[in-house]
Amino acid sequence: MKIRVLVVDDDEDLLFLAGKFLAKEDGRFELVSANTDQEALQKLEEEEFDAIVCDHHLGPHSMTGLDLLEWVREGNPTIPFIIFTGRSQEIVAIRALNLGADYYLKKGTDEIKDLFGDIAHRIVTEVESRRTEEALSNAYEELERKVEERTEELQTMNEQLVNEIDERKKVEDALILQRELGNILCRTGNLNDALDIILKTAVRLEGVDCGGIYLADARTGKFDLSSSKGISAHFLSKFSSDKGPADIRNPLYLSSHQIQTSEIVEDQYKDLTSVAIIPVHFEDETVAVLSLGSHTYEKTPTRDRHTLEAIVIQIAAYMTRVKAERTIIENQLELANVFNSLKDMFIVANSELKILSANTIALEYLGLTKENLKEKTVGEIYSIKKDESDSLLSRTLSGMIIHLDNPIKGKDGKALQANTRVVSGKRNDDCILYFVSRLTYVQ
Repeated sequence: MKIRVLVVDDDEDLLFLAGKFLAKEDGRFELVSANTDQEALQKLEEEEFDAIVCDHHLGPHSMTGLDLLEWVREGNPTIPFIIFTGRSQEIVAIRALNLGADYYLKKGTDEIKDLFGDIAHRIVTEVESRRTEEALSNAYEELERKVEERTEELQTMNEQLVNEIDERKKVEDALILQRELGNILCRTGNLNDALDIILKTAVRLEGVDCGGIYLADARTGKFDLSSSKGISAHFLSKFSSDKGPADIRNPLYLSSHQIQTSEIVEDQYKDLTSVAIIPVHFEDETVAVLSLGSHTYEKTPTRDRHTLEAIVIQIAAYMTRVKAERTIIENQLELANVFNSLKDMFIVANSELKILSANTIALEYLGLTKENLKEKTVGEIYSIKKDESDSLLSRTLSGMIIHLDNPIKGKDGKALQANTRVVSGKRNDDCILYFVSRLTYVQ
């Protein structure tokens, strides 16, 4: 690698000799000469050098080599600087070293060849030392930079890992919350109690601190309060048109900015930072609305949106189940009323011929209650023998309608003559038998 050296001296002969001898000493030298202080200053401003060799005396009207040294050290404290002094100028040498000169030489003390050999050695030594220090410094800075970058990467990765763990924990908590809610709803038959449980479950989500569940009244088109914790039906009515709750068809999530700039959110709710308004659909109609608010979250997180919409699905499923159960009960009551209105005896038995139920007229003729009815078998009531019961069961289950003329054992042991028909059916996937008897004679 080249070593660029600026040689400053007002003696042109010395400059010539410096160029001649230094080039012989080391082929890496690239010498640039300046014989005035101004020329030296200009070259230092415009070019880069690895070392400077400067005479102390540069002429009667020029700055000294020490002045140039002081100027150089202000901008470049490390560039090797070698200064020439006269024979009897020890005080100059001492000041040169104090100002930061790396070495000084006295003119005329040695043969010219030895002098420039010494200069060449000093230049190479100082330049290589400086380059080694710079390389080490650059390597250290690069190492520090890489360590800093790696530290930042590790910190970022650690923060991401912490966030991922926290997010997974929140997702797991949300799933557990939904599971607990589902288990509770399975054991709850009252709609208002169920909705109250749902609201209490929903406000357990992180950041949610108020809310309400409101049923839509199909007759009035208004919200009927079911369960509330800080958000009124009047608040929700602002987000529906004249159609009332039916107009809320899709989930609505309001951020803090939207709440603050909204003209329909009343002042008492301006302290909310986020709101979720989610309709409950049942048979393609909005039958209820779940509304939840926060005073801490600037917006409802995507994770919580999924959880809330899943809870709304659970509400709809619960309402479907409740309606189905009510329908079944109503149908059973209606069927029971029909059976009880019949003048014929109606008895239901299982495939083992044990009596499951009977209508009112049957209980009356048999002199039994609902409680002790189930202790009987149709074999006892219809005087059916074991071999006859097996044949009856086999033929009935094959789809045949069986006619019986067996007398019925009534209350107080009276024999009731009757025409009986027996058919098979299904109840909860179990085979059952229906006995329908019309009395023809009472003994």
